[in-house]
This record gives sequence, C-alpha cells and structure tokens, in this order.
Amino acid sequence: IFEGDIVVIEPRPARDGDVVAALIDGETTLKRFVQNLGSTPYLKAENPNYPELHPIGDLVIQGVAKAIVRNL
Repeated sequence: IFEGDIVVIEPRPARDGDVVAALIDGETTLKRFVQNLGSTPYLKAENPNYPELHPIGDLVIQGVAKAIVRNL
C-alpha cells in the first residue's frame, strides 16, 4: 500500500491473517490481524521497520481490507 492509495474496507469480523482497519489504543491503523490460539490478538506491520502493535487497552476491528484503488 502506497501513499495516495485508497483502501476499501468491508465492515466484518476479522480472521487470523486478514489486513484490517483497527482502532488500537485510540488510534486507527491498517495492519495484519494476528490471533494465535490462547493468546491476545495483535497487529503486525508488513514493513519490518515497524513493530508489532499489542493493545494496552481496547483493540476494535473496524473492518477488513477488500481492495486497493491506485491512480497510475
């Protein structure tokens, strides 16, 4: 996903591995949703320069990414 891209979000619950729009600790972000059995779900950046996001408070999934619109 590049600057200027538009991401289409479907409002539905996330499954492990989905790219989601999520509200985590008061900020919205677009990351991969990871939920291992028996552990708290967290968000993983595709870019290795960014850390995993483990919620301190609430993690609210706003929807799942369905498409990207990019102007050429």
